[in-house]
Amino acid sequence: MGFDMNTDFVKTYLLAQSEMGGGEILLPSLLSEPRFTGLKDLQDSQKFVADLQKPVVDLPKPTQDDLLWKDATDLNDFYEALRKHSIYSKSMRSLSFLVPKEIKINAAYLLLFHSPQELTAESRGILERLFKKLGIDLKTCAISFFFKCDETAMPREKLVLKEMLFKEIELLNPQKIIFFREAPSSEKIEKPAKTDGTPTTFAGKPAITLYSLLEMLPSKPDYKEKMLETWNSLLPNSGWFSLL
Repeated sequence: MGFDMNTDFVKTYLLAQSEMGGGEILLPSLLSEPRFTGLKDLQDSQKFVADLQKPVVDLPKPTQDDLLWKDATDLNDFYEALRKHSIYSKSMRSLSFLVPKEIKINAAYLLLFHSPQELTAESRGILERLFKKLGIDLKTCAISFFFKCDETAMPREKLVLKEMLFKEIELLNPQKIIFFREAPSSEKIEKPAKTDGTPTTFAGKPAITLYSLLEMLPSKPDYKEKMLETWNSLLPNSGWFSLL
């Protein structure tokens, strides 16, 4: 049975795959086999698949405002430049663009969340209780977000967001970084980040990764297990805290 594919279908399919999966294009298994209409042999099949994997749509070129953040020398200029960037100025994103009040340079800890959606009133309560138990004044910590609005970042935007984060860390200059991973959900294609209390190096700073605070809410499954793992394993493995 043949597999017919026209140009419009290919473009639509690849564009959708690009939006959903970043730079990787996932092709149906049928395309890897030389059995559909119009292909003479395996060599033709491989060439056809290679042609399909070429980008169909060029990414938009950066505007002048998209380059401002790179030259920022202080945090105020940096965050104002981010606000003007096309990632944050398009659609409704500008309405929820948020820079936390808890921004401070040379802090002992930078607490980094995926987006403002992760730090709700309820999850902030968990954060406050956790740091009180650690004997650390939360006011001495800096807080920020990887993606600084309440929308969903497209995979192809995350490379730029990561570059922005490196610049932000350079300006903030924290002693240590604590990542709180993005809460997993059935709508998200990407696997959640692996939690690890053993420090690694990120942007030249020691860093650990903990569960999302949203995963520790009483309404979530296995929340007790995640809280116990955080307290009994992840935090002690860092060697940063004196736990009682």
